[in-house]
Amino acid sequence: MLDKYNDLPLYVQLKNRLRDKILNGSLKEGEVLPSENQLMREFSITRSTIRRALEELVKEGLVEKEQGKGAFVRLRETKQNLWNFQGFTDLSFKKNQQPVTKVLKKEIVMEDNIAYFKLQRLRGIKLNNKTRWMTIDQSMLPLDVFKGIDQFDFSSTSLYQTLRKEYQIFPHHVVLDINPIMCDDEMCERLELDNPIPLLEARGNVYSKDGMEIEKIHNIYGPHFQFKLNQYI
Repeated sequence: MLDKYNDLPLYVQLKNRLRDKILNGSLKEGEVLPSENQLMREFSITRSTIRRALEELVKEGLVEKEQGKGAFVRLRETKQNLWNFQGFTDLSFKKNQQPVTKVLKKEIVMEDNIAYFKLQRLRGIKLNNKTRWMTIDQSMLPLDVFKGIDQFDFSSTSLYQTLRKEYQIFPHHVVLDINPIMCDDEMCERLELDNPIPLLEARGNVYSKDGMEIEKIHNIYGPHFQFKLNQYI
């Protein structure tokens, strides 16, 4: 049974149970997962909880849903899984660089009947009294997890340090889709680029160590940003 008194949402507990079975081989490639009705009876949970757990497994590239047939184990290499993901501020301090942040937008939005704090920032580093802009970052954080997070000033406060210090939630890994895009006029202006050039765009989700989704991200990386990726195989 799932623990309904645990702080971890039920859909996350179910996702972790199913993911463990996939990764340890109990559920094999191509095998169909238990039906929604079976899972409802086994765990005494709602259909919406099951569907949200399955959607998370789809995002992680472990499951594929087929209309009218169910959900199947599909271990496809469609996404990069970056573990021990670091925020921009943490990364800058490790490089002995001074981070600079300009808040472009912050608002409360609804998505799939969930309230999120949406934060868009321009991130850069200060070099010789001049700012070199590196990324345009967009974060969406669930307000049911991070109550009051919209009250912080993230032009001078680190988002991830706030999650760790104020909410005791630690970003652990991220699942990303990374694609090349062409810089448009707005991106060029914000990143102070003279001409349109190819950039990298990353979309994905950040998870805590226990597998709870804590952030949706959409980042644009400028030409001065350097990647160092680590992936467990």
